[in-house]
Amino acid sequence: MRRACVNQLRRWFAVVALGLTAGAGSLPAQTLREDSVEAKWNFHIENGVIIETVSGSLAQVKGNVYAAKGPAGDAVQMDGYTAKISNAPIAVLNNPEELGVSAWIELDAYPWNLAPILDQKTPDGAFFFGLDAAGHLVVRTKAASGTVTSVRVVPLRKWILVTLGIKNGQVSFSVDGSTIATAMSTTEPVATKPEAPTSGNNLLIGHVRTALLPEPADRIHPDFPIEYSIEGALSELTVYRHPLSDDAVSHLYRAASSELLKPFPWPELPRWKGGTGSFGAFYTTLHFDPLWDRTRRTAENSDVVVRFDDSPAQLVFWQGTNYVPAWVTENNNWYTDEFMEIYGHPRCPYGEDCEPMSDKQSRYSHVRILESTPARTVVHWRYALSEVEQYAIGDAPSPTEWGDWADEYWTVYPDHIAVRKSVLWSAVAEREKTEFQESIVIIPPGKTPEDCLHFDALTFANLRGETKTYAWQPKSAPGLQMPKGPSSFPEPKEAVIQRVNLKSEWKPFEVVWGDGVSSDAYNGEASISSFEWWNHWPVAQIPSSGRPALAADRAGHTSVSHLYWPAYQKTNTTLTKLLLTGLTTQSTERLVPLAKSWRSPAQLRTQDGHMLVYDAAQRAYLVPANLPTPLRLTIEGSAEHPIYHPAFVVDGWAGEAKVTVLQGAVAEGSVRQGVVEDLNDKRLIVYLPVTAENTIEIEIAKP
Repeated sequence: MRRACVNQLRRWFAVVALGLTAGAGSLPAQTLREDSVEAKWNFHIENGVIIETVSGSLAQVKGNVYAAKGPAGDAVQMDGYTAKISNAPIAVLNNPEELGVSAWIELDAYPWNLAPILDQKTPDGAFFFGLDAAGHLVVRTKAASGTVTSVRVVPLRKWILVTLGIKNGQVSFSVDGSTIATAMSTTEPVATKPEAPTSGNNLLIGHVRTALLPEPADRIHPDFPIEYSIEGALSELTVYRHPLSDDAVSHLYRAASSELLKPFPWPELPRWKGGTGSFGAFYTTLHFDPLWDRTRRTAENSDVVVRFDDSPAQLVFWQGTNYVPAWVTENNNWYTDEFMEIYGHPRCPYGEDCEPMSDKQSRYSHVRILESTPARTVVHWRYALSEVEQYAIGDAPSPTEWGDWADEYWTVYPDHIAVRKSVLWSAVAEREKTEFQESIVIIPPGKTPEDCLHFDALTFANLRGETKTYAWQPKSAPGLQMPKGPSSFPEPKEAVIQRVNLKSEWKPFEVVWGDGVSSDAYNGEASISSFEWWNHWPVAQIPSSGRPALAADRAGHTSVSHLYWPAYQKTNTTLTKLLLTGLTTQSTERLVPLAKSWRSPAQLRTQDGHMLVYDAAQRAYLVPANLPTPLRLTIEGSAEHPIYHPAFVVDGWAGEAKVTVLQGAVAEGSVRQGVVEDLNDKRLIVYLPVTAENTIEIEIAKP
């Protein structure tokens, strides 16, 4: 019963045109008579209370409720989760035979399930007027003989006047001054926990009376009811003894501030907005939506941005994604290769998903800059694989056990390419089954996956340069349906490269380490989009690891594939994997030389013939200290072992260096270098923008 959607249309009511004249019990056409007002809240907050101006009773304000300005004077802004206003009951709401309600409302997002504008329950009766998860107006009273729902939805991101009229058992709504059709459902949701005693302040404004499962309840996991509120603002809420006439509604509009009736822009996913700047990693504070920002409990400069000097693309570690790293394109499309994840009993407590996505308050997730020079940056991201209900950690049978933790080291070079070194700390035998990658496009509020991602979403390539592009089919009907996409990616054989075809110039790509690579597609959950689409992450604070989007109202994400590949290193307590990831403007087949240069690098020899080590985890050659200077190095490139923007880590080197390509190639840009110092020593980092399929010689000398 609790999973029945109250907006199911079982039979139509005739549209009731209430109050078209001043007679028939409606309010007079020219004025709103004060003796017709039963209750009124102007939402002026003072000392934590709001006065109901007719009775003088005090409405208590709790949670994140903030003073704001509305079109009819004072307003309250509600955070969507904790905001709650409660008042003593209003007698006329118990079982109204005739009633009118008006309210100014600005919705930032539709509620997770039913959310009240007014909700009253007393021993003498019950009344509910609010919204459902799709934005329809809903009323439930004994006089209406069931639940009545508006056919049209309330628009988002602008102040809207909504009204309710009840007369002779019939219901009418108006939205933005227009009367709208209604439909009826006799099914009512069942409370998910015992209700509070029906005494005291039993009238609620903006907050649910009992915890409810988010809609659609049969597709939510975990099966965990939540408390929440309206996410947006309310201004001048009034209860009348009679329905409002059209002229009375017009009067309310004429009295409103026209400047505040303009639509509000959608919040953008935050990035550094300076365009281009010197390459490096920087601590910063990224701002999203002001209401969301002010509810956080995170210090300034807790976010990290890696920027590039030849494009506005960025790599962003933001608290709104729980610091999950995201590549950000020139037009602010966001993409991430996910994180480590386990799920199900017994590894994840309560059988759900243990992952940083579930760490809603970022209790375990944090980020820090280890290195930032003109040659490269290194960012360290640490997190626990936790579940969403109690913040319990995966593979931890008791609170004193460590459980599963992760250290990720992102080594980023000026060519928009990073090595993601993922170290899983886990002692269980099943750690080999831990998920390390998921191709996720982050969708901003107000947009759909189709706005961000081409239907031919993925292209795969192998090291022979063979490619195959896979497409999803456009959605042909509204509502929640299974996406029509590829079931698998069998071609080309031995693919190790994936490119994600975002609607941007810069496109994300991956190159996996090792052999025995496999993949799978995302098509298993119903969606209102052509792709799977959820909005329990990012930004959202509900304890859920699976909630399909019902509208383009919140930040969300879509997933299109998984990649699986072998470990790079193992110990008794760790499992390490490497992934080359970044942004490119090149076609997928043009990524083959890059992939080969990392997976099977050209050999590097010193002047006396000694071969030096290539560290794939740094995408760099390691040069030991105390070699004779100047260093003369030979890179033995070939078609199978190409040279692509090599980097060098020279131990024991203090100060600047002079780097010269002696023969075999011409640098494509300026050579980058930087010196990194730790407690014991210094080392020189050199990034050389050179590509070649032949032997080249370079020299690193003191200036």
